[in-house]
Amino acid sequence: MDEATTRRCIEEHADAVVRGDMDALPADFAEALRPQLPQLAQVLPQPTTSAQIENVEIGGDESVSTIRYSGDTSAVTIRARWQEEGGRPVIVAAEPVG
Repeated sequence: MDEATTRRCIEEHADAVVRGDMDALPADFAEALRPQLPQLAQVLPQPTTSAQIENVEIGGDESVSTIRYSGDTSAVTIRARWQEEGGRPVIVAAEPVG
């Protein structure tokens, strides 16, 4: 995976979550994972006021991001696996950690 493109997609994804941009977010997920978006969104603080990218591991076929999403009263860290699909990095799996 291209490091610059992958990092940019991860940063744009984190920013979209903070903005609550529900039109942009589905494109960040693999098509097979999109039906699970409502369940994934339920783990995030409501509202999400900030996102801090804690770690990005770039791999040849897969990359992993760890992002801490915070709100006024809670926070959650999400680990996501990214792979290329349709010429761009997308999330193929995501889960809370810690």
